[in-house]
Amino acid sequence: MKFDNESMREVFGKTLVELGEKHDALIVMDADLNTSTRTVLFKKRFPDRFVQCGIAEGNMFGVAGGLSYAGFVPFPVTFAAFASRKALDVIFMNICCPKLNVKIPGCYAGVTAGEGGPSHNSAEDIAIMRSLPHMRVIDPGDNNELRSAMNEMMAYDGPVYFRVPKVIPPLLMEEMQAFRWAKGIVIREGTDVSLIGTGIMTSICVKAAEFLEAEGIHAEVIHMPSIKPIDEDLIVKTAKKTGRIVTVENGSVYGGFGSAVAEVLVEKYPVKLDAVGIKDSTFGSAPIRDLLIHHKLTPKDVAERAKNILHAKNVQ
Repeated sequence: MKFDNESMREVFGKTLVELGEKHDALIVMDADLNTSTRTVLFKKRFPDRFVQCGIAEGNMFGVAGGLSYAGFVPFPVTFAAFASRKALDVIFMNICCPKLNVKIPGCYAGVTAGEGGPSHNSAEDIAIMRSLPHMRVIDPGDNNELRSAMNEMMAYDGPVYFRVPKVIPPLLMEEMQAFRWAKGIVIREGTDVSLIGTGIMTSICVKAAEFLEAEGIHAEVIHMPSIKPIDEDLIVKTAKKTGRIVTVENGSVYGGFGSAVAEVLVEKYPVKLDAVGIKDSTFGSAPIRDLLIHHKLTPKDVAERAKNILHAKNVQ
């Protein structure tokens, strides 16, 4: 599997600069993390449109709501853990309720905060953000998709939460495909079981499918970057095709991506589903590779879960 040569946070910082060149109303706000999140690149290029708010996340999001109300497009930037937990009430009241045009990057999302431990790692952000009114949620799979999603969200008038993991990601698709709201992508055709991933975990699904293929199991792999709204038609289509689904996410299975897929299936086409992700626990402080192993999120773990679900009775 090919890897991009830049981290997603670096591409995020460069894309902010590119968008700043095209959109005079774009303002970047920082909670004293600009070197970590790479918003320092925007700060150097547009110092008059960079607002340092300090370690005061609630205040930063409140100001972001005010700036949006005045016609600007603010990007209040901090770690996913701080956006989803520390500033939650302010985001709900000042941004979501009035449906203001604020774009919220969740940096260092999921296991990618590595050694940061439970204070800086967030498994809950997808579950929290997708529950908020009017909030759209994106988990891009690679650098090309991150760039495309950031451009697409500028055309949408409303709040958006999107993840920016701290990784150099695998190149998910050989050819760049444009991000679209509520649209998933079939990465690999299959007939026995569906592996549906979001964000960087789709590359885990691709590798798991290769392991399964070696054992004569044909797994369909679907990438789902738009979590809210989600591609209901594609979820139902693959459920009808394989009858068994394994979702894989870099976050909590309680209310997260797997829950979003399950909600569609329960209403429209119930089949057996197994949600792979973080169980009822917090993150320890360890390198990303060790966290993936500890939480059983490796390709071999996903392949084993797929084999297990193949032996389970279909609920249809």
